Amino acid sequence: MKTMILITLMGCLVLFFSCCSTLYPDEKLTLQRIDYQGNKLRTDGYYYFQEPNRTSIHFLYKNGIILYAYSYPTNDLNIVEKEMINYIYLNKSKDHWGVFLVDSNVIQYERWIEAPSGVSVCFYRCSGYIENDSTLHFMESYYSGRNETKQIDEVWHFKQFENKPDSTNTYIK
Repeated sequence: MKTMILITLMGCLVLFFSCCSTLYPDEKLTLQRIDYQGNKLRTDGYYYFQEPNRTSIHFLYKNGIILYAYSYPTNDLNIVEKEMINYIYLNKSKDHWGVFLVDSNVIQYERWIEAPSGVSVCFYRCSGYIENDSTLHFMESYYSGRNETKQIDEVWHFKQFENKPDSTNTYIK
């Protein structure tokens, strides 16, 4: 009897998750991945943005891929780097990957992010300009999950980092 209940429950879960992916499909990125062949950006480390008691990390790769390496509840980059190494190798889910494009001194990136429904992913886009090879200034963001555009003022700084993860993933070709 317990086995029959377990089999029925597992069947219901499989049906539920397959229906969710049909009802709530993941959105596609609107930007295409293009290799970055310029020299306006450094790619031998990470870019970080700090708010009071919070640091967000992004890696940019020469193949045009961006990896969101989480947001940490500290402004101490030594602590961030210790935590980041574990996090990025353990959590390479779709909602951390995206692409970036550079045109003259304009930069924009788009990455997946969890949708408001919580059962699929939509995309998040930021655009701004390159101040120099180690400073990016993002001024606008768009979240497709709410069809919401915001004016922002985020200055991202570069830090060289020896343990940069590989950009290989199953989501972007």
